[in-house]
Amino acid sequence: MPIKIAIAGASGRMGQMLIEATLGQPDLALAAALDRTDSPVLGRDCGEAMGKTTGVRVSSELAALAGADVLIDFTRPEATLRHLDACASRGVKMVIGTTGFDAAGKRATEAASKRIAIVFAPNM
Repeated sequence: MPIKIAIAGASGRMGQMLIEATLGQPDLALAAALDRTDSPVLGRDCGEAMGKTTGVRVSSELAALAGADVLIDFTRPEATLRHLDACASRGVKMVIGTTGFDAAGKRATEAASKRIAIVFAPNM
């Protein structure tokens, strides 16, 4: 059974690279693609910019995480912390490549790591 991946920042450069990488792995399945509430790609297929149809629409709704096993997040600290809360409450693991956390953000990540598995690797 494939690991169900959600990607945060789906319209960004890293988000697009992560979507493409996920689609290229037979043991991974793309479960959700998240972006900010003012993103021009909301509601569109997340593979559209690559000329691919994935069947996964870009959403700003964190409820989309319900079908994911892990969220990969390379966004901004404020967004990552919102995603962290949503993942911790849903039992969704995280890979965090976001940079620029202050001490409080790092403490929040450490606290969440007691509830869910987290790979925290800024500047990955």
